[in-house]
Amino acid sequence: MSFIQNIKDYFANKNIKKVLAFQNRHIYYRDFKSVKTILILFKSEDDENNSFVRDIISDLKNQGKKVTAWGYLDKKDSEAAVLPDFRLFVNKDLSFYKIPNKQLTEEFLLSDYDMVIQLCRSDIYPLDYLLAQSKAPFKVSKYKPYKGIADLMIQIDDSSDETYLFNQILFYLNSIQAKN
Repeated sequence: MSFIQNIKDYFANKNIKKVLAFQNRHIYYRDFKSVKTILILFKSEDDENNSFVRDIISDLKNQGKKVTAWGYLDKKDSEAAVLPDFRLFVNKDLSFYKIPNKQLTEEFLLSDYDMVIQLCRSDIYPLDYLLAQSKAPFKVSKYKPYKGIADLMIQIDDSSDETYLFNQILFYLNSIQAKN
């Protein structure tokens, strides 16, 4: 890893921790059946097809959920159209330190969701930053080193894929009973 890359990683981590230190949100879990709106954060496939996410969106919509997806594509540009419920952002939307720029962050914060699910096997700074910024009452992800970034974190091994992670998340979300 280069010296410049180490500096970028340092400041990306610092920015995420700063957001988490000053986050102001009310944490609230309701039964998964009563969740109406879900945001999915994911790492986009290079071909921008994202069939695994589209299958997950379809599955959640069949359960009566309103689903929005934001994906990060590690490229300079994307050919995918920006849709109201499906958005890809790319490296030109990031600051030098690999976090979403102010305009993208403000756009992200315009909508409210009952739950945010981050579907990534690895730690990706732009997605971690958005997860930290989210005001959703309940956030779910794979285990992350940041305290308070998610309310439910699932420990998976590195050989597992996003579909396995999603199935584990669904299993736990459907197992937890909320006190109302």
